[in-house]
Amino acid sequence: MNAQGCVAVRQMGGLNMTLTNSYNLNKGDFQVGGNYRYFHSWRHFIGKEEQPQRQTTGGGLDENGNERGNAVNIYSHAIDLNISYGLTDRIQLNATLPYVNNERSQVLKQNPTTKNYRYSVYADGIADIRLSANFWIFDPAKMPKGNIMVGLGVKLNNGSHNEMDNAPQTDGSIQSVVMDQAIQPGDGGIGIISELQLFRKLTDRLYGFANGYYLFNPKESNGTFKSAPKPGLEGYEIYACPDQYFARGGLMVAVDKNQNFNVSLAGRIEGIPAYDAFGGQVAYRRPGYVIAVEYGFAYTLGRHGFSLFIPYNIVKNRIQSAADIAAQDLANSTITDPSKYVHIQGDAAFADYSFNVGYYYRFGLGKKKHVTVNL
Repeated sequence: MNAQGCVAVRQMGGLNMTLTNSYNLNKGDFQVGGNYRYFHSWRHFIGKEEQPQRQTTGGGLDENGNERGNAVNIYSHAIDLNISYGLTDRIQLNATLPYVNNERSQVLKQNPTTKNYRYSVYADGIADIRLSANFWIFDPAKMPKGNIMVGLGVKLNNGSHNEMDNAPQTDGSIQSVVMDQAIQPGDGGIGIISELQLFRKLTDRLYGFANGYYLFNPKESNGTFKSAPKPGLEGYEIYACPDQYFARGGLMVAVDKNQNFNVSLAGRIEGIPAYDAFGGQVAYRRPGYVIAVEYGFAYTLGRHGFSLFIPYNIVKNRIQSAADIAAQDLANSTITDPSKYVHIQGDAAFADYSFNVGYYYRFGLGKKKHVTVNL
C-alpha cells in the first residue's frame, strides 16, 4: 500500500489483505495472483495545509504568457505478483515479487534570464521482495464466524535504491543523476514486517474486519545522497531506510445470496513516521500520512477472485521530519529572542486517490469445505 506521492510508502503485502486471500486457504492449497495500483500525486501540503500556489506559480510562462505551476507530479504504476501456500490449515506462507514504473515531473529552476520548463525523469524495475508467514490464532474449521491472524515476514533489499536518469541542468547540459527517493524501486534496507488481521460475522451477510502492518526498517540510511551536505547537518543529506505503517477497518456486505459479490466500506491510514522504531535517525525522509475512505468490491467465481479498491484521501499531512527538526534547532541555536524562533517544515505532494485492482486463482484444493468470506 502506498501513501501516494512524495511520502514514499511502498506497496506492502497483497492489495486485498483480508479474508479472500487467506482465511479459506487450507493445507496443501496454493493461491497465485497479482495486484495493480496506480496513483497520480500533485497536491502539495506542509502539515495539513495545502500549498495551492504550487499549481499556478513558479513554473515560468507557457507559450501564451500564462503563469505555470511548479508542483511535483508523480505518476506511479505498481504490480505485485503473489504466491501463497497452505502449510497447514492455520499456517500460510507467502512470497511477493513487486515491480514498479514511476515518473516524476518537475520544473527546472533556471536563472531569471532563461525560461523555466517542465521535464520528466523515470525509475522502474523489480522492487523489494517480501516473504512472510501468517498464523490463524483459532482453528478456522471451528471458527467460521470470526478469527484473528498474526503474521511475520521480511522485506529484502534487492530493489534498486539508486536508480539514475538523464536530467537537464541549469547550465544547459544533460547529466545522469540519482532519482528522488519517492520513485526509487527499493529503499536499501532489510526490514521486518509484522501483520495483524481479524474479522467477525455480524449478521447473515454483514462482516466487520480490520487489518494492518508495521514495517520495521532499522538501517539508518542507504548511502544514496539527496544533496550536498550542510555544515552542522551532516548525514541528513543521505536518504533514509524508513519504517512505514498501514491500518484499515470497516464493514463488508454480501450482495447476493451465494455471497460471491461483496462490497465494503472502510477507513484507513498509511504513512511514514518521522523517526524509526529502531536504529539511527540521521537521514533524509519525507514523513507523513494520509487518512482515506476506501470503497471496495470483490467477486469470486469458482477458483477465481477479482477485487477493486479505491481509497479516497480525506486527510493529507506532511509532518516535520528529523531533518526539519535538526535544521530548525540549528537555526534557533543562534537566536537569543524566542519570539524570533523559526519553524522549518518541508512539503510533500499527495494524490487524491489510488486505483487498486486484484486477481487470484486457487488450485490444489483439499477436501475440506471452504468458508468463503470476501473483504
